[in-house]
Amino acid sequence: MQFIEDVKDVKFSFLEKPPTSSMTYAFVYVNNHNEYYAVKNGERLSRSELRIGKYKRVYTVNMQQHTITYKEEVPSATRGRRFSVNLFIDIAVEYPERLVQQNAGEFGDIINNNLPFWVESEARYYPIEEELSFARHIEEFFQTSPLVKVLREGGIVVRNVRVLIRQGIRDQRHDEAIADLDRNAELSSYQEALDLEEARRISASIKDALQAGDFITAGKLGEKNEMAKRLVESEFSQNQAFKFEVNKQLFNLINDLSIDQFEAEQRLAKLKKLFPYLPVNLENINRKKQISGPKRELQSYLNKGD
Repeated sequence: MQFIEDVKDVKFSFLEKPPTSSMTYAFVYVNNHNEYYAVKNGERLSRSELRIGKYKRVYTVNMQQHTITYKEEVPSATRGRRFSVNLFIDIAVEYPERLVQQNAGEFGDIINNNLPFWVESEARYYPIEEELSFARHIEEFFQTSPLVKVLREGGIVVRNVRVLIRQGIRDQRHDEAIADLDRNAELSSYQEALDLEEARRISASIKDALQAGDFITAGKLGEKNEMAKRLVESEFSQNQAFKFEVNKQLFNLINDLSIDQFEAEQRLAKLKKLFPYLPVNLENINRKKQISGPKRELQSYLNKGD
């Protein structure tokens, strides 16, 4: 970044007028006595002023705003954690005569060359969770530090400082992974609470059905929830009334001659689906064998129940 873009010797001419300045370019004239005269904002030096001032050299100064950009990840005070620093500094020449007098035309390059060292050294004083404090520190530095005074002495002003500091990319991914674990744990805990509440509700309904002797309903409810299913199985093994009711249904199914083999097999299959632990073999249900097989099976089952 060069603020002084050109230097020429002044040649007086009655035919040519001195160049006209603009809002973005100024001219600084210097004589042999090191007297400086700035022409800017669309003004122009007259021939008589040029002759009276005895100016020998003219500098062309770029007065446009320049933005110094710094984007790096730097170590924080927290071990292994890094800041991602995005810094933009808007500077411009306000007093071109000072710039030429201080020979500060390369001031922007000086900032660029030293800025990385300063930012990295300052970052080591701030833990990773204090990124906002670090950002304020950088903003205040370019407003009140001795650097600002040095810049002004060179005719340069800091117009604006924009800084955004956050965790480095690797640290962001690390925290996102932790947040995902927390979210998954929260969802799992919530689902477990819902499942427990559902199990309690179903269990209460099963108990009501068992007390009312409605074992079929209890079996159907048990299919909806594993915890409730275990409750039904426990009741089946302990509740003699439950056993008796199931035995009665099996006995009626086998001995009711009004029920043909197909319907008997369907009903028995339904019971087996509701109560898979029943020791009944569908293949033994055969009307053509005078229902002796199922009777023997039922008798065997009843003996087991005892």
